[in-house]
Amino acid sequence: MPTIRTRRRRPAPLSPALRKLGERLREARIAAGLSQAQLGAPYFTRAHVSAIELGKIRPAMRSLEHMAKKLEKPASYFLDDAEVERARGERDLEIGSIAGLLTFASAPEALRRAEKLLDAGSLSVRDTCRLRLYAGSALNLLHRGRDAVKTLAIAQRLAGELGHDPLARAADYQLAVATRIAGNPRGAREMLETLLRRIENAKPPDQLLRLRVLITLGGCAQDLGEPQAATTYYQQALEWSSEIGDLARIAFIHQGLGNAYRALGDQDAAAGHYQKALASAELGKDLVGVLIMRNALAVIAADAGRIEAAYEHVARAIEIARVSGPAAYLAHCYATRAEVALKAKDAALARSSAEAAIAAVGERGADADRAVAGATLVLAELDLRDGDTARAERRMRDVAATYKALDASAELGDVLMRLSRSAKKRGDLRAAERYASQAYAVSKPISANVDM
Repeated sequence: MPTIRTRRRRPAPLSPALRKLGERLREARIAAGLSQAQLGAPYFTRAHVSAIELGKIRPAMRSLEHMAKKLEKPASYFLDDAEVERARGERDLEIGSIAGLLTFASAPEALRRAEKLLDAGSLSVRDTCRLRLYAGSALNLLHRGRDAVKTLAIAQRLAGELGHDPLARAADYQLAVATRIAGNPRGAREMLETLLRRIENAKPPDQLLRLRVLITLGGCAQDLGEPQAATTYYQQALEWSSEIGDLARIAFIHQGLGNAYRALGDQDAAAGHYQKALASAELGKDLVGVLIMRNALAVIAADAGRIEAAYEHVARAIEIARVSGPAAYLAHCYATRAEVALKAKDAALARSSAEAAIAAVGERGADADRAVAGATLVLAELDLRDGDTARAERRMRDVAATYKALDASAELGDVLMRLSRSAKKRGDLRAAERYASQAYAVSKPISANVDM
């Protein structure tokens, strides 16, 4: 019969500090008229409390806080002041350094260090809240929206318990971002609009967070197929960024305006904003920003028939994406190259690029799903050219299901119209009419008036 191994808490080496802690705990317990069993209940045994009082084990901060609360004393009362201050100072420095790592390039390291501190335990509620917030923010940068939602929900709850408004607003914002990344832009927009009202009622209002909310609201509107509303948000953000001197986010704003104007059919305005965003990203040495703009400019160039320029832009984007940024970005770049190759009538490159886009996706999320959908549409178009209509329509139905799940009405309408044209071409007029009606239903104009 195999031996069953159990984990045991190893006793800490006896030290004057532990003996002092135990003595203080025992004195406070006796003064309060509590037994060891009463002090530990309901989470800790009498033996556990006894071991602490004898200086045999070092209590975790959570257990010490539990007992200190029963004794109506702060946990710091039982600890050596110098040791407490030194440990607190080191922890504050580490948490601050994690906050400084919240960029696309260093998000994996920020997440690793935040999780290491969380696993170590012995944290105050405030420090736990901050670390959950930073871990969730890192997951957002890595486009792991579903994981971020779980972590940020804890940060949001802890911030509410603390009554700490700045932490609560930051957690609310990151949770909305995670909700959008996870594929629910409508839910994210509702959360952001509520947060925006809270920010404007705060005294003084958090101007930087207001700017970030406006930018993200523009992205949500774009996701929902409302480019006119998106331009309104982005223009407001552009005015605020100039007013408060935040040049770092100008690239994001111009990128958003480029996306919105492209959706509205104004290619010249879109290209102008993309070029401004690229210049800002290059000035700030933001590699991820550069790859995003190169990819966007490749699409614009291809639409204008400038195939060589499109290939140059997307080649640079792929080169950067291979070494920097989430896997979804590399997938997007391959999908763009597939679209450019399709327009250039290079079927072999279009197919290999589309397959590379699908293979590049690791963890699924809204961005990754959009990249896969774009690549799948290229494969469907190649199937149509090869005469395999049934396979092409299967691919298009899969893409339609993806866009429906993402609440991406404009893209869904486009795919349904493709299905309508394919059905009409093979003589199925009833299916063609059904797809066309569905396309109209999801693509009909929506009011651009947004409650601010």
